[in-house]
Amino acid sequence: MATPDAVTVLKHSLVSPPSSAAATEMSLPLTFLDMPWLHFSPIQRLVLYEVPQLSRAHFIEHIIPKLEHSLSLTLQHFLPLAGNLIVPSNSNSGTPEIRYKNGSSLALIIAECTTTDFNYLTANHARNCRDFHPLIPELKPSTEDDSGSTARITPVLALQVTLFPDCGMSIGISNHHTVGDAGSIFGFMKTWAALSSKFFEDNIDRDDAAATLVSYSPPCYDRTMIKDTKGLGSIFWDQGVVFLKLFQHESSTDTTAKPMTKKVRRSFVISRNNIEKLKSLALQKRPQLVHLSSFTVICAHVWTCLVKCRGPSGEQVGEGEVEHFCCLADCRGRMDPPLPSNYFGNCQTVIRKNEKNGKLIGEEGFPIAVESIGEGIHQRLKNNDSLFDDADTWLPGIAGINLDRVVSVAGSPRYNYYNLDFGWGKPKKFEFISIETSGAISLSGSRESDGDIEVGLSLSKPRMDAFTAIFNNGLDSL
Repeated sequence: MATPDAVTVLKHSLVSPPSSAAATEMSLPLTFLDMPWLHFSPIQRLVLYEVPQLSRAHFIEHIIPKLEHSLSLTLQHFLPLAGNLIVPSNSNSGTPEIRYKNGSSLALIIAECTTTDFNYLTANHARNCRDFHPLIPELKPSTEDDSGSTARITPVLALQVTLFPDCGMSIGISNHHTVGDAGSIFGFMKTWAALSSKFFEDNIDRDDAAATLVSYSPPCYDRTMIKDTKGLGSIFWDQGVVFLKLFQHESSTDTTAKPMTKKVRRSFVISRNNIEKLKSLALQKRPQLVHLSSFTVICAHVWTCLVKCRGPSGEQVGEGEVEHFCCLADCRGRMDPPLPSNYFGNCQTVIRKNEKNGKLIGEEGFPIAVESIGEGIHQRLKNNDSLFDDADTWLPGIAGINLDRVVSVAGSPRYNYYNLDFGWGKPKKFEFISIETSGAISLSGSRESDGDIEVGLSLSKPRMDAFTAIFNNGLDSL
């Protein structure tokens, strides 16, 4: 079990792009797609690698220098991640932006953990959420702009590499969502891993390795490609004040997640075979579905199981209460004009559906959920006009619902962290840490098979036990 002093910090490092980086400054104004994320807690991920017989000496003398150098070289293509979020005090003082200046850096913590069982952390069974907290870096609190303005400055990314002697290591990632969505952050991690792995190969010159990646799909930062024809940027900026008061954050750039230490987290693997069985069951019950995918059947199964497990775990819920489902969809290729797949920033739309509790807990709960989620996806993505047609209701809509009745989705199997090899093999475990505070479920690829999907949840222990039984029984009955 982890304790507050479970991790010993070995080094605080500040990593900057190399001084030879082409750009010395970069300013990226937030688009209307970045703006809604101003007031959300940081996104936190953890990747754990098994490296048997890894000593502290080898970790410090050989692994860390290569990680730091490859990170620096990677940042020359991802300058915003070494920069800061600049948020004016009000709309009259300008608009928020991500700003990189020459000399800017990101915080990298090098640490060691000797009190927590590595195999326990990398298992799929229920584990205490608090055992993961020491492995995740915190973004530094916002500070006042030293240029004399009233703006607040907040780092957008922090990293932590933690040694587990003789077992392996972990890489913890904390980022502010305004700097980029899941695809953007994964693109950075994928590039860093690819460059790092080159450094661990024999007879590879470091400069040659860096040159190899210069032309490898560099990120696109062109904000002029995003047209805000409805003035949503200003709407989201104004609505943010209300959103801020609703959740009583201390500032619009509060980056401190508030962990629910009584929760446990658990991973569930849905095999390719069971995914196909879920699709067949959905089609059998609803032959005229407008949209059917692995995503819809997985989310529908998890959603209905989460609703059904409330009663057995001791919660009192009326069948007339409304249950909500929410997910995000990448829309780079659907924009007008289309954005390149390597566009760096946020480019997602919101899909929301709701159903009465009584419908979801009944025998037809699963096909109802599949149909509901599929219709939501179909309606949102059917054409360019529908992508953001009700976007002005996204933030206000949160204020009017019971957040305990919301199931949202974090991550995507498209961004498979199990494929990130920094030079010592692929991960043994990936965890979406911030679902503990957001209440979302996480989806990722699986370490077991390319066709399997891993679902992550963070719940109270009684509710997790009830969910596990209902979830497994549902799959066993297919």
